[in-house]
Amino acid sequence: MKGNINQKTAVKYAQVDQLYASGKISLFSSVLLSLILVYVQREVIDSFTVYSWLLFAFFIAVVRFWLIYAYQHRQLESLYSIWIWLNCYRLGVMCNGMTWGAASFFMFTEHNMQHQMFLMFMLAGISAGGIVALSADLISSAIFLVLILIPIASRQFMSGESLSIAMGMAAVLYLAYMLLSSRNINKTLTDNIILRLESLAREDTLRLNEERYRLLLNHSPVGIFHYDANLIITYCNKRLANMVKTPVKKVVGFDISNLMNKEIHSLMIDTLNGNVNQYEGEYKTFRGKTRLWIGLTCAPARDTTNNTVGGIAIVRDISKQKQVEEMLRIGAIAFETQTAMLVTTPNFVILRVNQAFSRLSGYSAEELMGKTPELFSSDQHDRAFYNAILSTLKKSGNWQGEVWNRRKSGLVDPEWVSISAVVSPEGKTSHYVMSFSNVSENKDAMAEIHRLAYYDPLTQLPNRRLLRDRLNQELTNAAQSKFFGAILFLDLDSFKALNDARGHNAGDQLLIEVAQRLRTEVRRNDIVGRLGGDEFVVIMENLSRNYEQATEISQQMGEKLLALIAKPFHIDDYEFFCSTSIGIRLFREQESVDELLRHADLAMYEAKAGGRNTFRFFNPTMQISVTSRANMEKDIRTALEQNEFVLYFQSQEISNGKIIGAEILLRWLHPRRGLIMPAEFIEIAEKNNLILPIGQWVIEAACAQLKAWEKNQNTRFLQLGVNVSARQFRQPDFVDKVIQAIEKYQIKPDLLNFELTESLVLDNISDTITKMHELRKIGVRFSLDDFGTGYSSLSYLTQLPLDQLKIDQSFVHNINTDSRDSIVIQTIIGMAHNLGIDVIAEGVENEIQRIFLESHGCPAYQGYIFSKPVPIEQFEKLVMDRELKPNFVNKSLQ
Repeated sequence: MKGNINQKTAVKYAQVDQLYASGKISLFSSVLLSLILVYVQREVIDSFTVYSWLLFAFFIAVVRFWLIYAYQHRQLESLYSIWIWLNCYRLGVMCNGMTWGAASFFMFTEHNMQHQMFLMFMLAGISAGGIVALSADLISSAIFLVLILIPIASRQFMSGESLSIAMGMAAVLYLAYMLLSSRNINKTLTDNIILRLESLAREDTLRLNEERYRLLLNHSPVGIFHYDANLIITYCNKRLANMVKTPVKKVVGFDISNLMNKEIHSLMIDTLNGNVNQYEGEYKTFRGKTRLWIGLTCAPARDTTNNTVGGIAIVRDISKQKQVEEMLRIGAIAFETQTAMLVTTPNFVILRVNQAFSRLSGYSAEELMGKTPELFSSDQHDRAFYNAILSTLKKSGNWQGEVWNRRKSGLVDPEWVSISAVVSPEGKTSHYVMSFSNVSENKDAMAEIHRLAYYDPLTQLPNRRLLRDRLNQELTNAAQSKFFGAILFLDLDSFKALNDARGHNAGDQLLIEVAQRLRTEVRRNDIVGRLGGDEFVVIMENLSRNYEQATEISQQMGEKLLALIAKPFHIDDYEFFCSTSIGIRLFREQESVDELLRHADLAMYEAKAGGRNTFRFFNPTMQISVTSRANMEKDIRTALEQNEFVLYFQSQEISNGKIIGAEILLRWLHPRRGLIMPAEFIEIAEKNNLILPIGQWVIEAACAQLKAWEKNQNTRFLQLGVNVSARQFRQPDFVDKVIQAIEKYQIKPDLLNFELTESLVLDNISDTITKMHELRKIGVRFSLDDFGTGYSSLSYLTQLPLDQLKIDQSFVHNINTDSRDSIVIQTIIGMAHNLGIDVIAEGVENEIQRIFLESHGCPAYQGYIFSKPVPIEQFEKLVMDRELKPNFVNKSLQ
């Protein structure tokens, strides 16, 4: 009964949907016919009647349109609500029918047969259209037909004329025919709706069953796939796809003939003959990358005529099972190792022993089965010893230690015993596993292990690990006795040179000889050790309670060791002279070992910086310097991340005061320290490779500035000089990064001028020439900075694609006081002119210097007489001022 009610509700929903769906077309037709009727009948009917009827018809149409709109935007929830909407629709149909029925009286003409016939034609047409639009509801169509055709038939009968009566009878017959047709159409529509709903229900059921089937297959713990008679996979579930690590869409359509496992291929072909086959073994995936173990069952798939049309296969991943079997096999093999082992129950009843235990104890496996380890007990341990073992096992599940056991022969010897509990998933001990090893046989091995762990294998001196331990002991002793001790940190000065010249064997001989000399010269209680490489440490103890006296003793030792190492070494008939640098750190308080070693290391580096072959005592200022450098390095990294670096610009001008460009100078706007000059941080950046991101940032910023200047007529031709560090220039991708920056900002390359120092240019001259030519091809200019201060080779100078020589400010500064510097400047200018290279002088500070340079052919200048390095805003203002006063020369800083 419930199913019938649901079907009736669905049919009623469909009927109402069809009514409202065809409502707009019906409304449109009704309005159009209303306009046609009024247009024709206005010739024989008074205007007031015609337009009043039309206005009412429009009103009814608007109300019905609103009703259709409201229905289409409202969700039906129950049968009750659909009846409300159906009755509303019927009411609208009734109003529309009454409107057209009223036209039979208001639009009827008594003596004009043509207009009567037109009215009859219009009403017959509107009623026929109503049958099409309203037949989904028999009541609506009946109401509409009766309300339209009964009034016109009545009006014809009222005329009394024979022709009118005949037309009235025709209208009645037409009404009866239309009602019968409406009934038949309604029945057909209802039957179609029922058929469509039943079809949809069957489709939903089929889809639901299919979804359940697919859900069942996709969540199956095994892989499933179908294949056709051509061995093409037509379906697979997700489990199989995950198993073979291939997407489902790639598995479907795969040709089984391409399987790497030909045995599986043969089984599936046999399945097509109607046989069920199974396979268990290793499988290689389609791509041949992953191997797994599978259990495969293939069965034929048949159609309704019992013909084999393909096959279905079920695949189980048995890799874990195989791994367990493999682990069991490995475990069995491992159990039969050279280590003596036995397995017992929780009550220590022996279940299994390996052959190594039989050899150790002298008992066979059959003799030990069912016995307990008490069989091996000796008189060396009391009951309390064994009770302590049991107590530890119950608490932690593990115990190990030395036990004196008795062999079958009666021999008692020490054995190292390890006992481990095997715990079940429920947390209960199921077995105990014991291993035994003869301690006496391992003592030599233990001694060798100790030597390898704590002594340097080359020099036989204590290694870093043992030195740290001994130093920690000495620190404790010094703190208790109040005697000063000292660490002497030695680093050989020429060790690398010997390795490079004579090979590592010679280097090893030198280290061995140094170790022997150190051992002979130190005091009997002093400790000599090797940290690694060519670094040695001497630990001196009990020097003195007096700091000055302790310092003097350690100083004497330092001098003795310097003289000792300075003596010639004879290595493979080769006399080698070596020296060492020593850092000395006194100690008496309980301090950190790492801190003491670090301080001695710092002092040693100070000795190297002091010329080598000397020693230095640690001074706290050394640590301050190192900390300061470390903090500076950290701040530089932060500055790169926070974009704290800024560019200053120092103008480059020609003799008439016109600015032709600028040299970019880097500044660091520190958030706490303010403006920091490059001299404070560039050296640190160079040593830590931070100069590379800084240099790239400067190049990018220069390109961006040149791009910004393109928009201004006064700045579009300005050049920018960029200083390039040696480390940056030597990067293999330096040229590529420069080209990328130029292309990124789309600038003119000839406005970018790289300033290179003489030392950079002459270091690896072939690489320098190659990179300069690559950049010169795209237009980048090059200036040789600080020219004349180094040791330039004029032959190389002719090979370099230089655009400019920059006279160093040290020569310019002495123009007035040193005639030799004046001659050097004139020589540089003349050489540049002869080579076709531009020349510019830096460090011009007064008018006398500028006039001298100008009079000797130097056309371009840079210095304080024109401008200090300034931020970009001030530089651009300076450029604008010079454009307004082209002959201006700043003399305020002379």
